[in-house]
Amino acid sequence: MEKQLKKYSSQLGENLEKIIMPLAQPEEVERKEKEAAEEFKLYSLGLADRVLSMLDPDRDLSNSRVLVLENGTGFLARRLAERGDVDVVATAPTRSLSRLAGQINPYPSIIYKWFNPFPATEEFDIIIGTGILAFYPKQLTRTLLESLASFCKRKLIIELPLSMPWHYRLFQRKLNPGGLELTGFNSKEVFSLIENTCGMLISEHRTIRGKILFKALKKAHLSLSR
Repeated sequence: MEKQLKKYSSQLGENLEKIIMPLAQPEEVERKEKEAAEEFKLYSLGLADRVLSMLDPDRDLSNSRVLVLENGTGFLARRLAERGDVDVVATAPTRSLSRLAGQINPYPSIIYKWFNPFPATEEFDIIIGTGILAFYPKQLTRTLLESLASFCKRKLIIELPLSMPWHYRLFQRKLNPGGLELTGFNSKEVFSLIENTCGMLISEHRTIRGKILFKALKKAHLSLSR
């Protein structure tokens, strides 16, 4: 399992770097590459807005340790670091992708790391995804979510694509960040995985453009965190 995870993380890191690099070096790329990078930037900023709308600034962004699963842009990590008294760790699939995120969005209170081979090895109050889990095969995505849930003390906020009928997939691919292939889940799979396998409770979820964004709570903190 660890060998598979390292393999896919390496491939994902390389693919994301190619898409995102123009954000760091706009003068050295062609127009088509720059447009693809700007689309990915808009996706990342939109996801950051959706995530922030699920957080309570007074409870979640005060004296909290937050882990962000970094997609290489650093936008979500920076937005979180700027909004509250939080320690933010942003962990990317590879070392070079982590460095790229730090280059695009440097900030004093953000620590940029990389998967080794799992994203978390210590506990965090809140763990937030940037959509990268769906770039892994389904079984690895499940394994990663189980691992993250075990290190999450309060809240887990993740966005996953929903399974689409075959005749929608070509169109849906155009809506994916960077045009990369995503692993889809149906809503029953998501609820079963999080609530039965991971032992958390989904307290809020939204479906937007074929993706489900959900907030899951540790059951011990349920009454305090709604």
